Amino acid sequence: MELALFAPTHGLGQRDEHGWRVQSTPVSELPILDLARQAERLGFHSLWFGDKIAPPVLDAYPYDGTAELDVSVYPAHPTILDGAVTMGAIAAVTERIRLAPAVNIAPYRGPLNDARQYATLDRLSNGRLILGVGAGWLAEEFAALGLSHEDRGAMTEECIEIYKRAWQDDVVSFHGRFYDFENISMDPKPVQKPYPPIIFGSTAKLGARRAARLCDGFFPEFMSAYPDLHRFAPHQDEIRREAERLGRDLSDFWMICCQTVHISDRPWSRPLKRFTCAGSADQILEDLERFAAAGFGLIACYFDCPSGTGAEMAEQLERFGTQVLPYAKAIQPAGEWKRDY
Repeated sequence: MELALFAPTHGLGQRDEHGWRVQSTPVSELPILDLARQAERLGFHSLWFGDKIAPPVLDAYPYDGTAELDVSVYPAHPTILDGAVTMGAIAAVTERIRLAPAVNIAPYRGPLNDARQYATLDRLSNGRLILGVGAGWLAEEFAALGLSHEDRGAMTEECIEIYKRAWQDDVVSFHGRFYDFENISMDPKPVQKPYPPIIFGSTAKLGARRAARLCDGFFPEFMSAYPDLHRFAPHQDEIRREAERLGRDLSDFWMICCQTVHISDRPWSRPLKRFTCAGSADQILEDLERFAAAGFGLIACYFDCPSGTGAEMAEQLERFGTQVLPYAKAIQPAGEWKRDY
């Protein structure tokens, strides 16, 4: 199993028995470049970055961890650093660690803009891009951007096809329902051939089928205190059925997820039932074994930092990287999915 860092470019997280929240974190408490260098030194596989442009100012977010989907709750004025810009800065101060949006909301900026930005990132990082992509969910943000929330899935499918063409074809053309152009130049191409891995982020069965049909992997998230780690088994079955229909081999298909974590010096001793991936290193490793049994071979870790300080974030990262990460590499995920990340 490989472990990645979900970078706190939207603020530091805080989890309780009711769910997970993003704190309103000053930029001064988000030493992103230092954290990236630290994660690389410790041997983390990759860095993952959330994507938002214009979230609404709301007293209560419309979705939370009590719903079927473990969607994070944001404060009224979250600190949000742009993922693509941040990845470009990190590419300049690191050498090995891979970089990935988690996930790039495909309709937000237009597929040719994204294809250009991420081809540039793959070039400047010498082939370290993983393109996490998704259709999005927040209706108010789609409205602010002048986009159809109802059409987001169909738009995303066209975007993915355009990324592939832009990164492979000498002359790029596309004629679809939402995007229509021909004889476009898109150079230079990415370093990775035929193109960087495209991982579909979703918690829906439809998203799982899109992942199998259009992409190289599936990326759901677990963010609550007590997630059902086999919740996405039906989605994995959807992927298997779609792959069988397409005659697709799944041995190179990424099965990854996101989970909130918090390491402490001693085993969990609070009155509450222990949160998943919280407590001592041994307790967290037991939970990672459970994730592996559910088929997940790479986990993007979003650290729980109740103090809201960058110092706690760095301390958590160091402990996790020395006490958990080296031993997690020996854990073998179940299933027919990709194993070498």
